[in-house]
Order: sequence, then C-alpha cells, then structure tokens
Amino acid sequence: MATNSTDSRSNTVAVQATNDDASASKLSCVKKGYMKDDYVHFFVRRPVRRSPIINRGYFARYAAVRQLLNQFLESGAQTGQCGHDKKQVLSLGAGFDTTYFQLQEEGKAPHLYVELDFKEVTSKKAGLIEIHNELREKVGVGASISPDNGEVHGDHYKLLPVDLRDVQKLNDIMALANLDPRMCFDILGSRLHSFYSWLGFKNIFYGYLRLV
Repeated sequence: MATNSTDSRSNTVAVQATNDDASASKLSCVKKGYMKDDYVHFFVRRPVRRSPIINRGYFARYAAVRQLLNQFLESGAQTGQCGHDKKQVLSLGAGFDTTYFQLQEEGKAPHLYVELDFKEVTSKKAGLIEIHNELREKVGVGASISPDNGEVHGDHYKLLPVDLRDVQKLNDIMALANLDPRMCFDILGSRLHSFYSWLGFKNIFYGYLRLV
C-alpha cells in the first residue's frame, strides 16, 4: 500500500512538472515567431531556448488544437443558433494554458470557459492572474480570485482545483462549474490518455448532463 501511495504521488508530481516545461516550450515558440501569445510569458519563471524540432512540434500541436477549437466556436454562427457566445469549453488538466486569454483578446471567447487541474497548479495560476492586470481584466472586473483555494470565479471564466482521479470530487466540481447542459460543449484534454480514465470522466460528464 505504501508503495502504491508513493508511486501515485510521484506520478502526480511528474505530471505537474510537465506544466512548467510546456509553458517554457510555448514561450520559446513565441520568441522564435512560430505563434503569437501575449500572455504565456506571465507563467514562465525561467525562459529557455528550445531546439527547432521542439519548437515545431509545439507549434504543430498548438495550430491543430486552435483550428479545431475555432471551428467549434465558429460553427452555427451564420445561422445564429449556436455562436461562440452560446458555447462552453471545458479544459481538463489545463495547467498554465492561455487559450482563454487569447480568445478574449480576439473577441472569440465562449459563454463559459472552465479549467480544471491539480490545486497546486490552479493556486499558482490564480495567484498570477491576481497580480497581473493583463490577466485579471480578461477574467472580469468582478471575478472572485482565491490563490489559497486555487479558484477563480468569473461570469464567463472559472478555474477550479480537482484531481481528476477523485470521482466524487470531480462530480462536485462539475456542479460548481455551472455548465449549462442546454448549450454546446467542447472538451479539451491534456495528457489524459496516459494518466486519467477518460471512460470514467465521460460517465461522470454525461451523468451530470442527464441529472441537470
């Protein structure tokens, strides 16, 4: 039992560490002109210079995800049935991702954008949002920001702490997120295939939709 507990903690720390590495790699891409992101530098303490192959790899992933996300946000806009202002995005293992801030700047932000991650990660992110005006204004002037709790509650943005392996806690957080089952959803996931049970989350998510 002790070994299993130690392994679990080690895996958790390893996954959290990839967050800092990913942010540094994204900043490297930005500095080399692969992509535009005016917010990622707020989340990087020690900038690094990545090799061209790493830069290209991160850019390819960024471009693919953004293309799919933009397609989702823009779909239905011409008919007025489901424009970006009537859509929701749920980001699992969001880390220091800056997509929401970019969408706000571009005028493409959905009605609700919810980010979930470990409390150790969300506490740091909430703290950075609180001290940087450029980030704080994007989550809304009236947003409640609590670095201690690792939470941000705005009208259109929520940052919430949860270990996605904790089924009961995840169920509670889903309710706290105030996702509207009547609106269109998109789900973003990072590293879920190797660390979390996607099937377990899917059962919780669709169970939540049926209950609301």
